Amino acid sequence: MSNRLKNAFSPYLRQHQDNPVDWYTWGEEALTKAKTENKPIFLSIGYAACHWCHVMAHESFEDPLTASILNEHFISIKVDREERPDLDDIYMRAVVALTGQGGWPMSVFLTPGLKPFYGGTYFPPMPSYGRPSFTQVLKSVIDVWHNNPQAVQKNAQVLTNAVQSQFQVPDDSDQKINLDSIIKVLNQNYDWQKGGWGNAPKFPQAMLIQFLIQRAMKGDHLAEKMAAHVLDHMSQGGMYDIVGGGFHRYSTDAIWLIPHFEKMLYDNALLAQVYLHAFALTRDPVYKHIVTNTLDFILRELAHPDGGFYASLDADTVDGEGRYYAWRMDALKDSLSRDQFTLLQNTMELPGEGNFEDGLLILRYKDNLHVLAEKLDMTIENLLEELSKYFLILRETRNSLTPPTKDDKIITSWNAMVIQAFAEAGLLFEQERYLTAAKDALNFLLTNLQDESGSLMRSWSQGKANNPGTLADYAGLVLALRSVYEIDFSPSIFTEIREVFKIMRSEFKGEGHLYYDTHANLSDLLLRPTNLQDNAVPSGNALAAHTHWLMAQYDHNIEYEEQFAVMVNRVYPQAGEYPFGFGYWLEMAELMGHPAQQIALVSSGGVETIEPFLRIHRKEYRPDCVIAARYASMSETKELPSLLEDRTRIEDLPTAYVCLGHTCQQPTNDVNCFKQQLDSKNRPFP
Repeated sequence: MSNRLKNAFSPYLRQHQDNPVDWYTWGEEALTKAKTENKPIFLSIGYAACHWCHVMAHESFEDPLTASILNEHFISIKVDREERPDLDDIYMRAVVALTGQGGWPMSVFLTPGLKPFYGGTYFPPMPSYGRPSFTQVLKSVIDVWHNNPQAVQKNAQVLTNAVQSQFQVPDDSDQKINLDSIIKVLNQNYDWQKGGWGNAPKFPQAMLIQFLIQRAMKGDHLAEKMAAHVLDHMSQGGMYDIVGGGFHRYSTDAIWLIPHFEKMLYDNALLAQVYLHAFALTRDPVYKHIVTNTLDFILRELAHPDGGFYASLDADTVDGEGRYYAWRMDALKDSLSRDQFTLLQNTMELPGEGNFEDGLLILRYKDNLHVLAEKLDMTIENLLEELSKYFLILRETRNSLTPPTKDDKIITSWNAMVIQAFAEAGLLFEQERYLTAAKDALNFLLTNLQDESGSLMRSWSQGKANNPGTLADYAGLVLALRSVYEIDFSPSIFTEIREVFKIMRSEFKGEGHLYYDTHANLSDLLLRPTNLQDNAVPSGNALAAHTHWLMAQYDHNIEYEEQFAVMVNRVYPQAGEYPFGFGYWLEMAELMGHPAQQIALVSSGGVETIEPFLRIHRKEYRPDCVIAARYASMSETKELPSLLEDRTRIEDLPTAYVCLGHTCQQPTNDVNCFKQQLDSKNRPFP
């Protein structure tokens, strides 16, 4: 018999619809019942691709005895952390304060007033791993709830105070981030043997690498060396799926070989952008190969027919965790011809005993592809072309297996990230299918996750949108709109940019130029969080800071420019001490360190008349540049950026204005002169 979760929006919640646990979703019904019956809340937070969430579900939530304890003594609430990142953030801080570590599944016990008083992550069915069993935990909580309520309330207040203190931001707005010292810290902690930072598990740190690329573009050779080193090592296989394209969540070891096998949309969006920008910097064809394989993976395996993109692929299949991505030697031999298998042997690590569980193989290159191409006396382009043919054959073999399950939620901010990746790649590679993917995904968001007033919802599944949008959703959508605006400069898209930005500033306004993570209308929270730290995805405030920089350039708005600077400076103490948690903020600090470039193109003809200028502009990655255009039937209206005001054509020809910090050079009709003006800002790094 199904429980209440059978009607849930989230695929993760629906995974639990047949549990004997009397689950509730987070909402008025459950919260009111807890107060009425004076029962503690058992809050379980996880997500669809979480391996240990599945383990705890099978061991405990599917067990009738455990379920009977929960049903009699608790109000049990199941939450998808991807739908409600605010709840996840608040109660994860409580768990970390209590235990010193966090993770998923998260298991938290709350008073009816929503204050946490005990919690942890995964609890086993029997005492093990140095942890009590889940039933032991439940019985202890029941005992203290009934026999020592004063202790419950005291612990709840202590934990609540700890959570509140973590959301307080020190006012150090007069200080500035020293990016030179940040580079030194990153270098001191860098693994120059295997790439990346830290030991196992090793995370890809896409935002930090992006920061390094921005520094490299200004001539910082150490930043470029670190970025290239980690990108090369991550792409040798293992965490990077060289057969199917795309990246797994992280590496369980220090050498990027054995991944945690789930594939998340946000990782692939961020890493596709990083490799794209690295290609723009270096023109290394391997980086382009990784970008196209990653974006093609997203289109092939995570695309909704109407344009949005799904959240994730699970780590587990019916064959076991990771088995979908691992190989038997005989399967490789059977799939390929003798010559093809010989090339595979010459390029891949194929130990006879395997490099994964049960003698299985995770495909991984023996060395950097450039080194391998030289050893094989092939050009890198020819090697990539040959390997791509073989990987297509192996992908067809893989398709005979039962694939991982798919979390078909479409999340606004995650789609915003992938829209930017497709739009940028489409322009740089001149790939119309990527531009179409970006436009279709944006249209999906505007059609299905935005109401007539302009308000956004967080996620969409099975034809319905659910949960109010977060700060990251609004700020992310502004940035996604900007990336699509730069494809053809539609005035209606720019109008949407202004409207979403306006709502964000109004409905999320916080203290000291910062923003709350949750909408003003959301009332079911212990507190209203303001979180500055970047995690696997950029923080909402970091994205919001970026939107202020962007709108300051488009509309010559000094207030936005000043707020951007204040927001970036507010994270100085934390970013200086722990740069690994503030990668996107460091990107913003790098933007703040140099005057921005503004480009205005005007023509009385169609978009084709400004194409010569656009081709030059689009050949490079220009993070500190904004571009706007007016052509054909566009009139001088408020729908256009202020950057285009009073821009006249010279001799009635298509004309370009190149400005630095809003101070403009002579307008020009000549594309060679335009290129010189663009490049004049790229001064060597001091």
